[in-house]
Parts: sequence; structure tokens; C-alpha cells
Amino acid sequence: MLHGRQRECTLIEELLAAAGERRSGVLVVRGEAGIGKSALLGYAAERAGDMRVLRGTGVESESEFPFAAVHQLLRPVAGLFDAIPERLGAALRGAFGLGPAGGEDSSQGGDRFLISLAVLSVLAEAAEEGPLLCLIDDAHWLDGASAGALSFAARRLDAEGVVMLFATREEVPGLPDLTLSGLDPPAAGALLAERCHVDLPAAVRDSLVASTAGNPLGLLELPGSLSADQLAGREPLPERLPVGAEVEQVFLERVRRQDQPTQTLLLLAAAEDSGELDVLLRAARSLGVDESALDIAEKAGLIRITGRTVAFCHPLVRTAVYRGATFWQRRDARNALAEALDGDADRRAWHLAAAALGPDETVAAELHRSAERARQRGGHAAAASAYERSAVLTAEAGRRGERFTDAAEAAWQAGLPGRAATLLDRAATLVATPPARGRLEHLRGSIEGSSGELTSAFAILVGAAEPLARLDPVRAARMLTEAGQAAWLAGDVAGLHEVARRLADLPVPDAAVPLSAQLVLGLDSLLSGDLTTAVPHLRDAAARAAHGADPRAMMLSAAGATFLGDDAVAIGLFTTAIAGARSAGAVAMIPPLLAPLSSLQAWTGRYSAASASAAEGLRVAVETGQEHPAAHLRSVCAWVAAVQGQEEQCLAYAEKAHAHAMSHRIGPAAGIASWALALLDLGAGRPESAADRLEALATAGPGESHPVVRVFSAADLVEAAVRTGRRDTAERARDRLRSWTEATGSAWGRALLHRCHGLLADPSGADRHFTAALAAHRLGGRPFDTARTALLYGEILRRRRRRNDARVHLRAAHETFDRLGVPGWAELARTELRATGETARRRDPGTLRQLTPQEVLIVQIVGEGATNREVAAQLFLSPRTVDYHLRKVFTKLDVSSRADLIRLVAQSDR
Repeated sequence: MLHGRQRECTLIEELLAAAGERRSGVLVVRGEAGIGKSALLGYAAERAGDMRVLRGTGVESESEFPFAAVHQLLRPVAGLFDAIPERLGAALRGAFGLGPAGGEDSSQGGDRFLISLAVLSVLAEAAEEGPLLCLIDDAHWLDGASAGALSFAARRLDAEGVVMLFATREEVPGLPDLTLSGLDPPAAGALLAERCHVDLPAAVRDSLVASTAGNPLGLLELPGSLSADQLAGREPLPERLPVGAEVEQVFLERVRRQDQPTQTLLLLAAAEDSGELDVLLRAARSLGVDESALDIAEKAGLIRITGRTVAFCHPLVRTAVYRGATFWQRRDARNALAEALDGDADRRAWHLAAAALGPDETVAAELHRSAERARQRGGHAAAASAYERSAVLTAEAGRRGERFTDAAEAAWQAGLPGRAATLLDRAATLVATPPARGRLEHLRGSIEGSSGELTSAFAILVGAAEPLARLDPVRAARMLTEAGQAAWLAGDVAGLHEVARRLADLPVPDAAVPLSAQLVLGLDSLLSGDLTTAVPHLRDAAARAAHGADPRAMMLSAAGATFLGDDAVAIGLFTTAIAGARSAGAVAMIPPLLAPLSSLQAWTGRYSAASASAAEGLRVAVETGQEHPAAHLRSVCAWVAAVQGQEEQCLAYAEKAHAHAMSHRIGPAAGIASWALALLDLGAGRPESAADRLEALATAGPGESHPVVRVFSAADLVEAAVRTGRRDTAERARDRLRSWTEATGSAWGRALLHRCHGLLADPSGADRHFTAALAAHRLGGRPFDTARTALLYGEILRRRRRRNDARVHLRAAHETFDRLGVPGWAELARTELRATGETARRRDPGTLRQLTPQEVLIVQIVGEGATNREVAAQLFLSPRTVDYHLRKVFTKLDVSSRADLIRLVAQSDR
């Protein structure tokens, strides 16, 4: 019976009831040792009724074995591995050592996310037969791979009928939690009375409750350490009673009351966390311990035996046993277990490593091989630990440095940049050869470029590439290309020029230079004014990428197409790259791809799609610790909110994006965030503020904005400057746009340039330029810009009293703004129309705008002809969740078939 946990029990019962209605739920039960977390999980199991229950437990000494806890949880449903998509099933078998490990994606961390999606898929399949309850105890001891996979799955549960309960001492970011405190005095007193089978004197009861702060385990265990006279109040209680972590000492004293063979067996069980009885008995025999010690330990209430598995009665017993042993006792136990595990190379390696007294190349090599196997299975966090321990056990300095570098690379792939940087620092003083040094600095530069300072990343990569120019020119080319990316993001034109010069000097045949290097050369030429060279380079890169399969190359080439104003080409490349990354399970690639794609979707008027892309990208970026792409994605959210007149959302997104971008000198994100605020001002009738913001953006230094953003926002600066009488500013902005447009030949660029000329021209010139602008807009594919040009021209015509002519353009502007779902701008057009004597109708919201971002993403992929399973795999959801959202979409959009939905998507993209 649980005392004093009515609120917590009610919450668990609500989750279980919701699962019966196919609504999934997750709860992290958090609190100190002994506070009652495991008891609440036990309560959930009791109340589960006919629900299937799966259990997993984190074990401190097992935290180095990748996917150990997930394997434990899913072992009862292993027969469902064949029911999920083949690629996911293969990844899961490889992770559990049931099939070939790794694959072409494993070196980039791809398998880690495939396995996470596979875990979600298996849980969804298991719930097909009925609601499912997953209990994960001691989650703070989960191995890194299991923790990542289970939290990934938990965040994506929706309509499967799965309940996941975690018990942990630590917070699990992104998951709802319930923090347990001690029992109140009445509940604590009831628990004591139940434990002691008598009513304790009030003074004794109150003293025990106060000393334990209501900790249930303390209340249960302390009476056993007190005499009958102390419990009866005839003798005083000890001056200091063990509480909190000191409850561990109570367990240790109980252990030490056992004979030595039993203590030895308990130490073996504490060190070998698999719980396999056969392994434990083999190790015990090698130390001269008889099997009868098992019975003694079980009768003492320290362990329990179920079938061929041994488990401790409480996790703190294991901890007390292991920590209470001497170093030599632990070493003997580890050696005995290593001998007993002769057929399990990974566990054997870790036990030998724990027993090593100093450098030992034999053990180091065995542990290094274990790390390789962990990496191939996608267990990068575990691989990092194994590589690191292998390095510590390595005597020769150069090899030790290379193994620390291996550990750093695995930590980076596990999404642990801080740990990776620390490991690189340890390796830096040890590696001696130029190739080893180059590999180390390449990794350091990559980490810095993704989560640190772009200027530092540039300096590291360029400096480290120099010695490799002759030794390993292909790696040098990759490093210089990454340096070029950092320089581009930071707006460092001189740095980009330096990278391009070095790339051109590399002794590498053209075919060996990565496609991204060609992009760097093109970008340098573009920003350096050599437009004749730049445009062919960038267009050729986009054409070559379209026939490739490398998402990174496509991403960079799509960026080049964006900068040339080739919207359709860029969107096509980004979409293909994202599909490839989703198919490969390369989750880490999703945010850097969705950030520029969502920008393009916003600029081309696909606001539902842009919001959906940005929301998904931001969620994944936060999950994987990618703050630089997260800033870009927030700036896009701010831009869309600005256009839609959502001032509060725009300000919140822009402030957070701008703060991160400015502190790390990420020019594009900072520039788009500033542009968003200026657009918000323009739409709200605040041209003075808009002009101030855009003028500051146009003159901002490297890292505070970006040349491309300055060009793309130039037409808005012209409008704001004209409205506020800043003609010189407007002409400079127009000239900047003209230089870029003449170089690229962009259709929408020509349209905006004509609009700018029209705003600055006399009446006859305005007519000519606005007419040319509207004609060019028909080829440009940016409806928001088209409507704004029509609005501006209509406004000018109305002021010139040409009301009939003005109505034509104002009516077109209003209809487009209404269709796009930008009410503030639609109201501006409606106001101008009223001034001409005409009243505009309000239209119903567009169909896709009725959907949530998640539903929009699902609809888009279904619109490409994907099945529910294919959609689920691409969006890292379960098929049942996709089916649930599709049913809601069909109701909202009043369609009855997938064919109708596909037609609707096609129409909305026109």
C-alpha cells in the first residue's frame, strides 16, 4: 500500500486510462534515493490490468554498454522486429548484437537515430494488440545510447496507447516530470506503524519522521537498525540517524553481517550487472564460493532470484556492496568475472579494464576493439567511454593520443561537444605525426564551427589544412571547405577569399575536390565581384548536386542556388537532400537543411510549409544540441510571424534568435531576425522604425548581418526609406539590389528592382517601372512580393486620383494577401480600396492554414505519394500517430481519400 501519494497515483491512473483510449503519455518520476520512485512504478504495474508491461532498469556499472537497457526492455517483444521496416529492424538487431552491426551511416551517427526510430516503431507495434506500459527504473544509470533512444521515442509518442514511466534522480529535458518529496507526518507515521507492526510512541515516531524528512526508504530501513528498547522509547535514539544517501550505510551494515563467502558473492553480483546466474556462479566458483551463498543472501532479503536471473532487492544494496568493498576485493571480482565471460568480448574487456593496475596494451587493445563494435552499433556515447579508457591504459604516447581522438570523435557523434573538446585537449599534447594532428584539428574545427565560434573554427581549419596540403590534399580540401562555410556564415569575405585561394592551389585533380569546394570558389567569386566566374560555378554545382546522393553536397549547392535567386532549383535540392537524410535516419542533418529550406518557403509565400519545416527543425535542433541552426530556424519563425502580423510571437522568436546569432557572429540568422522586426514595423504602419532597422542591417559588420540578407531585404529598405524621406538611403539600397540582379538575372530580383525604380521615379517613370515589375513578378514565383508591388502601385495611383486604375491593383493585392493568410497586409489593401470607393470581401482562411504544423508536414509528404509507414519513417513518428493525424486532416479539409488530399496539396502550391 502506498501512503501519502494520492495525487501521484491519480496522475498515473489517468495516464493508464488514456492509453486505453489510444492516447499515449509519458511521465518522469524524479526524486532522491529512497523517495518512492520505484514504488510508484510498482503501483503503475499493479493498476495496469490487462496492459502489457515492459521493464527496463539502468545499472551504474552497465552504463558503458550501448543499448543495454533498451535490449532489456524490448527483449520480450523481439519477435516484432520483423514487423517494422526492414532497415529499422536491421539497425536494432545490429545494436543488440543479433545481426551485422553498423553501416554506411554509423560513422556519422546515423545509426543512433535509426535505432531510436526503431525503438519507437517496436513500441507502436507492441501496442497494436492493446495498451502498453513501459517502466524504466533508475533512469539516471541508463547507458547513453539507451537514454537517447528512449527519450527520443518518448517525445514522439502520440496516438499509440503507450505509457512510459521513468524513475530517476535527475531531470530528463523535454519530458514532463513529477518531483517527489518526503511523506507528510500522517503518511509517514502510517508507514512506520505498518513496518513495525506496532504503534510507536509519538516522540519516537516524530523523531524518525523528522530525521528522514519523510523519505520512505529511510522510514522503512531505520527501524531495523534500532533496538527494541529504542523503538519503545525506553532508550534514547542515536544522536545522528542515517538519512538520504546515508541509507546506503544501513544496507552495507546488513551486508556485513553476512559471512565472507556471501559478501564475495554479493560483490560479484554488484560488479556483473547482467544478472545472469550462470555467469555469477562460474565467477563465484573461481573464487572458491559455494552456491549455498545464494540462499543465504536471498534469505537475508538482499537479492531475489527469478529463473536464471539475480536481482538486488533495492538498487542501493548494489551500490552499498560495490562501494563498500576494498579496491583489491573489487579487482579480484572483476578478474573472476572476466574469466567467466570468456565468450562475451565487450563485457570481458570492461572487467579487465576495471581490474588493470596501470597501462596494459593487451587490455587497451581489447577495449579499443570493444569501442569499435559499440560505434558500429550506433552506441557512440558508450564507444567514447571505451575509447577513453583504452587511451588511459595505453603506454605509448602517440597511440594514446590517437585513442583519445577516437574518443572525442565518438563523443561528438553522440551529441556531446563539451566532452569531445575535453578529450581533444587530452589528445593534443600526445599526437605527433602530421596526419594524426590534422585529424585532431579537423575534428576540433568541425565542433567549433557547429557549436562554438565561427572565427575560431575558421582559424583552426585553415591553420591545420596547411601541413596537409601535400600529405593528404583530399582531407585538406574538406577542411578548407568547412572553413569556407564558417567564413560565409560569418560574412568574412576576406576569409572566404583566402580559402578559395588555398583550394585553388591544392595539388588535387578536379574530380577529387569535393563538390562543396566548388561552391566555396563560386561564393568567393560572387562576393569578390567576379560575377562572370561566380554564376557558372554556382549553377554548375547545383546541376552536379542534383545527380548525387550526398545530402551535405546538395545542401551547399542548394544554398548557392538560393543566393543566385533560383528558388525552384534550391527548393528542389533542399527537398531531395532532406528526403535522403530522413531515409538514412541522419537526424543531425535535418536542422541545417530545414533552416534554409524554411527560409525559402517563407520568402516564396508557403507560410504553412515554412512554419511546419521550422517547427520540426527547431525541435530536432534542440534535441541534438545544435544551437546555430536553432537560431536560424527561430529567425524564420520570426519572419513568418512578422508577415502574418503576430507581433508577440515575432518579438519572442527574433529576440532569442538575434541574441544567439550576435553572440556567435552568425550573420544569416542575425540578419533575418532584424529583417523580421523591420517587416513587422512596415506591416504595422511604422516606417520610421522599419527604416532604422533596415538601415542598421545594411551597414552592419560581418557576423551581425550577411551580404545575402542585405540584398534580399534591400527592396524593403527602399520602401521604408522613401516613406520617411531618406532618398539617399533608398538609392544606395536600390543600387545594391541592381548589382546583384544584373549578375544573377533573377526574375523576382528584376521585379523588385523595377519596384524600387518606380518608388524613386517621377509619375511617368513610376508607371513604366511598376508595369515592368508586375510583368516580371509573373515569372518570379513570390506572391507576397507581387502583392506588395500591386499595393504600392495602387496606393500611388490612388494618390494621383486614378481611382479606377488603382482599384485593379489594390483588388489583386488584397486577394493575394487574403489567400496567403497575412491579415495585416490584407487590411492595408482593404483600407486603400475603401479610399477608392470600393469595399473588399473577406475570404475564408485557406485550407492548409487550418492545420497544425505537424499535420502540414504529414500532408506534404502524403502529397508526394508516400504511405503512412513511409511518412512515419521520414518524420520519426509511429505509423499509428500518422494515421491519427491524417484522420483529423481528412475531417478538417473535408476530403475522403488520399487522392483528394494529393490534389488539394498540388493546388495549394500553385
